[in-house]
Amino acid sequence: MTLRPLRLCRSILFVAGLALVAPVKAHYLWLQQDKDGGHLYFGEYEEGLRERSPGRLDEMPGPELRVFSRDGTQVNVPAKRTANGFSFGVPAATSTVVATEAGYAVKDWSRQHIGVVKPMFYARFIGPEARNIASADSLPLDIVPTGKPGEFSVLFDRTPLPDTEVRIVAPNAWVREVKSDKEGKLVVSLPWKGQYILQAIHLEKRSGTFNGAQYEAIRHRTTTSVTVRIGAPTTVPDTWQSSVAN
Repeated sequence: MTLRPLRLCRSILFVAGLALVAPVKAHYLWLQQDKDGGHLYFGEYEEGLRERSPGRLDEMPGPELRVFSRDGTQVNVPAKRTANGFSFGVPAATSTVVATEAGYAVKDWSRQHIGVVKPMFYARFIGPEARNIASADSLPLDIVPTGKPGEFSVLFDRTPLPDTEVRIVAPNAWVREVKSDKEGKLVVSLPWKGQYILQAIHLEKRSGTFNGAQYEAIRHRTTTSVTVRIGAPTTVPDTWQSSVAN
């Protein structure tokens, strides 16, 4: 991996926060608040990668979005497909938005030592003024704040998931990896102002059939987007690429 001079300088100076790790080529969904509203993207933020349509974005047949108000009221929100993601209007600062994509096709990822799996994708966006714990809006695999500064819980079917690797992507695309403890909790440093993306994967050893294709396990992948309002300023990616069409 080659670092541009600016990034190399940052990596030397940044000794108390996030550490750079080798990139893992694995796409995920994440929710993001932009100036023109909320968006659901498919790609890899840390690699400056957002898939497009026509293209790999079309692998996502129909994500379902729900918005929860501060009092827990739920509203289903239509996801409008655009050239580089899905838009859904402007979420309120007090809202939590969750997305689920259950229609992704079965994949044979045996070469990646994963096996034949049914991928499931989830994403959570926590508004800057939303409540800081999950309730009725829990996802099958979830990363939720506990209410303590910088502390999160990793949950699978609402049960703490210990010893699970969580990847934290900072607003400037730097990455750190942390494992949850025996209670499924982790404490992370969020030094910069802006939006962070926390990611986790859980392989559920449960076989089945989806759209006529058999799979050996279900691969759950989730992200949680949280906004830090106070912190050091940093740059954010301003250009994005997409996968080269075959």
